[in-house]
Amino acid sequence: MKRILVPCDFSHSAIQAYKFAIEMAAASGGEVIMVRIIDLTPLYVDSLNVNPYYLHVSSVRNDLEEDAWSDFEKLQQVVDSKNVKVTFVTAQGTVCQTLLNQIRQQEADLVVMGTNGVHGLKEFLIGSNTEKMVQCAPVPVFVIHRAQSISSIKNIIFPTEIDLSQNMVIDKIKKLQVFFGAQLHLLYIKTPINAAATGELAMNLHDMAHFYSLSDYSVHIREQNNVEEGIIKFATEKGQSIIAMGTHGNEGLNHFMTGSIAESVANHGLETLWTCSVGAQQ
Repeated sequence: MKRILVPCDFSHSAIQAYKFAIEMAAASGGEVIMVRIIDLTPLYVDSLNVNPYYLHVSSVRNDLEEDAWSDFEKLQQVVDSKNVKVTFVTAQGTVCQTLLNQIRQQEADLVVMGTNGVHGLKEFLIGSNTEKMVQCAPVPVFVIHRAQSISSIKNIIFPTEIDLSQNMVIDKIKKLQVFFGAQLHLLYIKTPINAAATGELAMNLHDMAHFYSLSDYSVHIREQNNVEEGIIKFATEKGQSIIAMGTHGNEGLNHFMTGSIAESVANHGLETLWTCSVGAQQ
C-alpha cells in the first residue's frame, strides 16, 4: 500500500475515497496519486441521448483540465493531506481503460475509489465503472460508499466457500488484518439449495482457518436465499467493518448470466469493500 491510486471526479463519494486513501498512506508510509479522467467519447446516459462532448475537441479538453486543477487546489485547501505526498494527474480516455493504463504507468499497488452504486436499467445495460474495476483491476481495489476512518475498522468480513486454493487472497487479507488490527470473520452464506448441516459447515470452516494458519478469527454460518443479500445483511449488522472478497473477474456470457458477487456487493452494499482478483500478480 505504498502507491495508492484514487480516481476522482470530485463528487462526494470520490472525496470520501480520497480521504480514506490519505489515511491509509499516512499509516503505511505511502503516497497518493489522484487521477482525473477526462472522457470525451460519446457517453450514453439513462435517456440514451448522446453527451455533447466528442473526442479530440481540444478547447473542451483544455477547459476541463483547467477545471480539474482548480477543483484539486480547492480540495487541497479543505482536506488535510497529513504530510502525505499527493500527485495529481489528468488523463484522457474511457474511464476503465484509462484507469488500467494509469495503474501500470503509476506502478500503483492499490486503487481506492468511491461509488454511489448503479441500479436498475443503467446497471443492466452498462454497469458502473467501479464494478468494472472490481472485475478487471490487476491490483486490489477498495470501494468506498461513505465516510469511514481507518481507525473505526474493527472487523474484516471474509465471505468464503470451503476452499483450500485461496492462498494468494488470504495472504493479502492477513496483511489487511494486521494493518487494521481487526478481527477476521469467516462468513459462509448457506442458500436453500445447500443441504449441508450448519454444524458440519462450521467445522469445515474451522479446519480451513487452521489450514491457512488464521488467527483472531470467528466463524459464521448464515442462511439466506441470496448470497449477496446475506453478505450485505451480515456486514450491516456487524458494523465497524470492511468486506474482503476475491473475485474471478467473470467475463463474456458467464458474466452476463451470473455476474460476480463481489461486483454486486460493490454496487448494492454500503460497507467498504476490498477486492482482489485471484489472477492478480501483485
